[in-house]
Amino acid sequence: MCNTFAKWIVKLDRREKIYFASIKELEDILPKDIDSVVYYSDDLYIRSDAVIEVLNDATRTKIFSAFKVIPVCFRNRLYKFIAGNRHRLNRGDACEINSKVRKRIISS
Repeated sequence: MCNTFAKWIVKLDRREKIYFASIKELEDILPKDIDSVVYYSDDLYIRSDAVIEVLNDATRTKIFSAFKVIPVCFRNRLYKFIAGNRHRLNRGDACEINSKVRKRIISS
């Protein structure tokens, strides 16, 4: 699911401003026990807030901010449900990293 989301972001981000890193690459600067998508632009965002902010930045709009009217506890519950069922929802595409995504992976 993460790879599918990354491919979608790469398609939306025509300016090529968004890059990816594994949580292990950033463990020294992230809060401990992070188990979700993390996005840093003007602030550090996690879970559903990270998804909303990265979509806004990739599309250069604020249209996805409309989802913030939904209380964060409900958005994060949906996020955790999708994350917990990602293998079933993804149909086996999670391990195959697209070459366009691979070019945007930050690695030490």
